[in-house]
Amino acid sequence: MLKRLVHNTVVSAIVFGLVAVLGVIVIPIIIRTWGVAEFGLIVLTRLFLSSGLIGVIDFGLSEVTTQVVARAREHRDLKLGGSQILLLLLVSLLLGGVLTLFIWFTTPWIVAQFKIEPGHVASFTSMLLATALCNLVLFPALVAEGVVKGFERYGSLRICEFLTTALYVAATVYAAQSGQPYEYVAYYFLASTLLRAVILFGAAIAALSRTSVRLSLPARSVSREVMTRCILVMQGKLVGGIIAPIQPFLIGMYIGPQSVGIYDTLVRIPRLAKVVASLLTSALLPVVSRLDQRNDPKQFNRFGETGIILLPILTMPPFVAAAVMSREIMQIWIGPQIMSYAPWMGVMFIVTMSVQYLIFGNTLFMTRTKTQARLNMLLMIHIVIWAAVTAVTAHLFAERAFILGQVVGTVVILPWQISTFIRELDADPKRFWRILSVHWAVLLVAALLLAAALHVMPEPGLIGLALLMTAFCAATWAAQYFLVLGREQRKQISGLRRSLFGDRASPAAL
Repeated sequence: MLKRLVHNTVVSAIVFGLVAVLGVIVIPIIIRTWGVAEFGLIVLTRLFLSSGLIGVIDFGLSEVTTQVVARAREHRDLKLGGSQILLLLLVSLLLGGVLTLFIWFTTPWIVAQFKIEPGHVASFTSMLLATALCNLVLFPALVAEGVVKGFERYGSLRICEFLTTALYVAATVYAAQSGQPYEYVAYYFLASTLLRAVILFGAAIAALSRTSVRLSLPARSVSREVMTRCILVMQGKLVGGIIAPIQPFLIGMYIGPQSVGIYDTLVRIPRLAKVVASLLTSALLPVVSRLDQRNDPKQFNRFGETGIILLPILTMPPFVAAAVMSREIMQIWIGPQIMSYAPWMGVMFIVTMSVQYLIFGNTLFMTRTKTQARLNMLLMIHIVIWAAVTAVTAHLFAERAFILGQVVGTVVILPWQISTFIRELDADPKRFWRILSVHWAVLLVAALLLAAALHVMPEPGLIGLALLMTAFCAATWAAQYFLVLGREQRKQISGLRRSLFGDRASPAAL
């Protein structure tokens, strides 16, 4: 199980990293060819996809399907698994149909709310209608994605994402070079998303066909248990979604499409960094679901504590470096168009960094409904703080007030969330906080040294930035290995290495 987890994690991180790079490359092409306002209109249409704003009410179809398939594989109750999959598929078809009709009939109102310029009304309306129709396929595809993840076929999933993204980027480059209208970019994106869905359906059917799973109607008790999990996952997404994908929606309504383009540009790299880091736990859910079925609390708690500590040690250094170098990165990436806003990209990285202490624990406790409910309550407090800060500062910072609200809300509730993990894992609080304090001290000292280096060489260029980030990461990883990790954690890392490379010695506690 451990080897497969590490293999799936590495494949996910590498392939999605390439996908993220493609996504970053295409943004300056769109902005330089069609403009910031047109880019903002494209971003607004994507809010109405299952991967956008309306995805917060998807009932956690992908995540719950992953748990269902993983549990069925562990306890061998394939009849139960088949009935649960059918229930989730029916929910996805109903949800996709309802949302498609809703978007279709409210399109005129949506166009009016976003203050679309008269010259773009017709094209934006057509993009919205096409997006609505795509959801008929994309919501059921969430169940197919969950099946693929439940069988831990992450290699197929990520390769599919890479190929469809590469096709979208190639089509966008062609549109830019051939002088096509900006709305073609949106249509190419929808086409690539539909292609991904079709491939996922094929992979899911192939995986299920190799088992004796048969789809059947579930018993009432089974339906109640599955829907309880769906509602809890949706609750967490809904709360988080109010703070994330809804912000371009609000900016478009109250400020305008150009501000949506500025906002999306400022948060794009921090958001992609957060997504890439979350892929380190993307293969974790089926493993945790199977581990939870074994009723071994000590193994579960040890696994959770180690993961929550090690993940930020691994991911934080490049994010801290990127935050410090935000001005230099923006200059190379976009150019002078929005350079005056570049420091706000560094501010947004604070959210990305804070999430590193949560993503492992959030995935870990998706199998425990009571803990998940408590974490959702903390997210409700996050919303209140975000809304208050954004409302108070909007007249000063416009679209950047939404970034400030996210940062303040995230930082304020972070200690409560970490404390919840510590309590649920029966960990030693003093020891846990001591480890994190040393970890933060190492990163702070290194960040100050990096800022000093940038002051000495104000225009390092792409190669210079890459060398500085490499040196920063190498130094902080080494310092944390010796100063932050204890003997037990270093033994676990050695045990992981031995288990992966075939050493006959038994792996450590992980």
